[in-house]
Amino acid sequence: MGIAVVLIVYFVVLSVAAAICCAILVATTRWYLRDAPRERRKLMAYAGVLPFVCVAYAGVCFIAYAVINDTVFHRDPMLGDGWSTPIGHGYAIDMIDVTDQGTVHPVDGPDGGLNSPERVSGVRRMQVAGPFILGTEDRNWFANLGKDVKDESNFFVIDTRTRARREFASESELAAYASQNGASLALKPIADVYDQYRFTWFDALAGVALLLLPMLAFCWLVWLVARAKRKELKLAEEQS
Repeated sequence: MGIAVVLIVYFVVLSVAAAICCAILVATTRWYLRDAPRERRKLMAYAGVLPFVCVAYAGVCFIAYAVINDTVFHRDPMLGDGWSTPIGHGYAIDMIDVTDQGTVHPVDGPDGGLNSPERVSGVRRMQVAGPFILGTEDRNWFANLGKDVKDESNFFVIDTRTRARREFASESELAAYASQNGASLALKPIADVYDQYRFTWFDALAGVALLLLPMLAFCWLVWLVARAKRKELKLAEEQS
């Protein structure tokens, strides 16, 4: 599913949720301020607009998040059918449509290195150990795309210092090579390695920014409604 389709689905779902929240907030505000007609209309308008403003704010936040994550951190926006993240040493992971195999490639070159002759496609499991990238390769990855097939027909190591690639006939040979170079072979599914490198402090900051302002706006609405109620009760006491 492309990112445009995902965004449309999210927009529709959030719009429906905003309409429901709008009805609840307006009805609650009207009922709670039933004895305060002077303040009620203004606060009902605030309550009605707030959910839709939050949806628009979420859209702006996501656009800013996606642009910054792509241009500065070189990571995917976490929507759509593509996943990418740097893994250090001038290399990155890219997965498209599926997450059981992907491409390991240098980050320089055409299309961010995706078309580099030094790329390795069909990577099933991998490990970053010091300057080495060790992994398993499915050379029939395109034919196996979307199938419940976990073929590992080749084993490789990339020395990121020289970009030299060496291939092995078995996992045991790869493990022996890793041991000779001071590493213990512990291959993980490529999706697990992606998760290890994908998330940064910027994602946490974006999450806080996305939630904090709407929460503050809601708290401000609650405070305004409570203040209006107190004023009305005080006025009623003075008149009695």
